[in-house]
Amino acid sequence: MKLKEHLLRFYTKNNIPADGGINKKTFVVPFGFFKLVLPNFGWRKSKLLIHDLEHVVNYQDASWKGEIFIASWEIAVGYWRNFPLCIFPFWTMGFGLWKNPAAVHRGFYKGIKDRSITELKLSREELLEMELIQVQIFVENTGNTYSFWQKFTLFIFSVIVSQIVFLLPIILFISVGIYIYLNHSITF
Repeated sequence: MKLKEHLLRFYTKNNIPADGGINKKTFVVPFGFFKLVLPNFGWRKSKLLIHDLEHVVNYQDASWKGEIFIASWEIAVGYWRNFPLCIFPFWTMGFGLWKNPAAVHRGFYKGIKDRSITELKLSREELLEMELIQVQIFVENTGNTYSFWQKFTLFIFSVIVSQIVFLLPIILFISVGIYIYLNHSITF
């Protein structure tokens, strides 16, 4: 079965619009009690198809567990090199270390052996016409052989960066809140 058919099934199963939401001005990040609405930046739109295909190729749904796996996988295959694109995977990996560390570990260590779909350097149409197994063979047969220490070092480095990216907005928000509280209470 072709990637386009698998992708359509992925969208249907995960209640995602048939275009993946690429034409929307915003996208929603659901949290338990609230939803965060973020702008759908052009740089995000440009890689959304690849991100969704990574879910398909790695058999991951669009749940938090699947997103955490894919984000960690993306960091391991080299998305950390692409700023600002790397912000979302690093943030999700950082969040994942608190929510589902097993998905982070599995995604990262699979990704360190794989390569990105973008390395195929195909147009959208050419990519969608490929068979799923063809893409999986390409992604998984890299010949990458890292030593234990190389893998460990890359993982620790990625964990540290992901925690900085995840925690920095929280720390800034709390710091601003404390600053406002202290300055407001002084003026009484």
